[in-house]
Amino acid sequence: MEYNEQQQLDLISEMIKSARQEFSDDSFIYLLWGWTVCIASLTEFIMIRMGNDMHGMVWLVFIPVAIIAQIIFLVRQKKREKIRSHIDKTIGYVWMAVGISMFVILGSMNILQAMTYPVLILLYGIGTYISGSMMRLKVMQAGAICCWIISAVSFYASFEYQLLLLSLSLILSYIIPGHMLKNRFKQNV
Repeated sequence: MEYNEQQQLDLISEMIKSARQEFSDDSFIYLLWGWTVCIASLTEFIMIRMGNDMHGMVWLVFIPVAIIAQIIFLVRQKKREKIRSHIDKTIGYVWMAVGISMFVILGSMNILQAMTYPVLILLYGIGTYISGSMMRLKVMQAGAICCWIISAVSFYASFEYQLLLLSLSLILSYIIPGHMLKNRFKQNV
């Protein structure tokens, strides 16, 4: 069956709309990780400022809780999963690649030291920009550009201020877009 140009454009438009709806449905994960890392980095910053030598332990509390919450969410989502579009699958592959890259970087923190958070912020920007571009969501693209600017600045910041910049990058790239899109789709549904 061949499609004329208008039918092809309508099909592409419908795929993008489906991907946007999928993002709205999955905004939980963006918000989960955005808030988790934001709060953890702010908590570590406060602990450093208070002189607490155990500040790094914050991550050992927050990250496992977020991983468990994500697993529960994904298991429940899998039970009610519908057909996923090509865009949905591609965005999933992008975030899988970003996640694996983050895992490698975090595993190399002792070598990277002061470069760790700037590189992670850069990766947040890449994943967010590709996702935002594929779904044609300007708010995500803008958040990604903010991540790249923040990443460039954070290369020159001390570790404790990198934590603040990390929080800012997540607010701009995950939290604000996640809440905006969740609210937008609630109004349209």
